[in-house]
Amino acid sequence: MFIRTLLTTAGFLCMASFSQAATVAEVFNGDMLDTNQRYFESVAGIPRKSFDDVHEFRVQGCEIKATVSDGRIAKLRLEITPTCTADLTTFIGGYAPTPDQPLTLGVLDPATYYADCLTMCGNAYEPSMYAHWHGPRAVDHLEVLLETRISSDKAIDASFIWQKHMEKAMGEDWILETRFNCDKRFNDVAEKVLRDVPVTAVKIGRDLSTPGC
Repeated sequence: MFIRTLLTTAGFLCMASFSQAATVAEVFNGDMLDTNQRYFESVAGIPRKSFDDVHEFRVQGCEIKATVSDGRIAKLRLEITPTCTADLTTFIGGYAPTPDQPLTLGVLDPATYYADCLTMCGNAYEPSMYAHWHGPRAVDHLEVLLETRISSDKAIDASFIWQKHMEKAMGEDWILETRFNCDKRFNDVAEKVLRDVPVTAVKIGRDLSTPGC
C-alpha cells in the first residue's frame, strides 16, 4: 500500500510537471540569453530538432530556435505569426517598441538593411529582407535582426521599389551581385520603403550574420 501511494504521488507530480508548459514570453526572453543550455531546456523543453549548435523548439505552437555556444544560449530566434509575437523590451528595454506594437522592419532605428536577393532569385528558396540593429553599451551591445520573407504583397512591392531605385542608379548587374549588402549608399531608401513591412521572424544575440555580396 505504501509503495502504491508513492507511485501514485510520483505519477501526479510527473503529470503536473508536464502540465506546467512554458510560454513564449518565458522562453523568448532576454533573461534566457547567456543561460546554461540545460537550464534553458528545463523551461523550453526538449528540442524537436538539432542542427550542429542550433536547436529547434515548439512553444505554444510557436517555432523558436536557440543557438548554443560553449554550453550557453547565445542567440534566440522566433517565427512571427498572428499568434506568435515577440516582446523585445525584455532584451533591449526602452529601445524596443511597446509589446502591443506590431513588428515591422522600421521599428528599430537606426538599422542597416539587407536582402538575400532582389531579382533573379530563382525558385530554390524564399528570399528575405532584413533590418539589422546594433544596440549600445546600455543593452550590452545586443543585436536584433528583423526578417521579412519576400512573399506578401507588401513585402514584394517594397522590395521592387528598393530594387528599381538602385537599379536606375547602379545598373542591373549591381543588383544581381547584391552589392547593396556591402555598399550602404541606398540604406536611406530602404529605410523609407521597408519601414511598414511586417516582420516574419526576429533573431537576437551578438555577432549576428547578415547576407553578403
